[in-house]
Amino acid sequence: MLERSLTVDVLKVVAAQFIVWHHFSAYGPMADTMTLVWPQLMEWLYRYGRLAVQVFLVVGGYLAAQSVMNKTVTHPLTRIVKRYLRLVPFFLLALALITLAVAVSRNAIHANWLPSEPTVWQFLAHALLLQDLLGFEALSSGAWYVAIDLQLYALLVVLCHLFHGSNNRQVSVAVALLCVASMWHFNRSDDWDMWAIYFVGAYGLGVLAAWAKRSTFDKQVFWLTALLAVGALWVEYRTRLSLALVTAVWLVIKPKGQVHWTPFKRLLHRLSNSAYVLFLTHFGVIVLISDMWNKSHFYDPYLALGLTVFGWLCCVGLGLFMHEKAEIPMHHWVSQKSKQLMSRLMTRA
Repeated sequence: MLERSLTVDVLKVVAAQFIVWHHFSAYGPMADTMTLVWPQLMEWLYRYGRLAVQVFLVVGGYLAAQSVMNKTVTHPLTRIVKRYLRLVPFFLLALALITLAVAVSRNAIHANWLPSEPTVWQFLAHALLLQDLLGFEALSSGAWYVAIDLQLYALLVVLCHLFHGSNNRQVSVAVALLCVASMWHFNRSDDWDMWAIYFVGAYGLGVLAAWAKRSTFDKQVFWLTALLAVGALWVEYRTRLSLALVTAVWLVIKPKGQVHWTPFKRLLHRLSNSAYVLFLTHFGVIVLISDMWNKSHFYDPYLALGLTVFGWLCCVGLGLFMHEKAEIPMHHWVSQKSKQLMSRLMTRA
């Protein structure tokens, strides 16, 4: 299990960096300047950097499946609420900080990628993770992922609850069927991209990859689903699906082994733990760095690259700092208060 954790850490850290660099290539005036010298690199980052989200989807499914593996899910709503309370408190803090960064930089950045000044209803929709469903403009580049993550987790625990009275085979087959439906139909139409069914192909592959170690039957279900994924790629090739498939296969075939934890591997583990915070906060850093660039009136591509590298390092550092000083304390406080509330409600009942 130790080796598996290291594998997941590497996937999360690498994917997180690609997402940050993708957004640096998509937003900000430095990207336009760097394109003058490195057009192919910037085009590659813009077009393919975003695909790293598929790695997060697979790993997210993998970790969620481990949390419910061989367990009876009798209260799915309780688990969903816990997941909501795990995701949303820091998400709202990140949105508040990004909104402040945007307000400070609005006079210097005149671009359509900058979010509009938020309304109370817009912020409330984000708090409920309903912004896309209700048609509100996103306040951050990562807002959509948080909503989809909750949808996917809710779908998984509901399936586990529905089949809790049976053996594990039925829930594995149910997840596999949803994967196939997504890969062959729903994932081929962007009309579904605000719903879990659009992403469940990648997420479900991660779930099945985690369960593949559970039994021979689960391993057979995974490989059959992987084969059907290849068929879906033959019908309509999608780079995002091929990356999700490769990631899930690697999680299954990667052999376990003894790991000697070095300082570098411990740092890697910390970076992996802070990946969610990095995902949520880096957009604010991009806004502030872009504001700095515009006000300085620089035009040199090499200086733009240097400032972008500096901004990337600031994103990573801020992610580590906010994870340890804000997200973890917030999670502990919310968890403690929610347990106290549940205890009082149970006592009164």
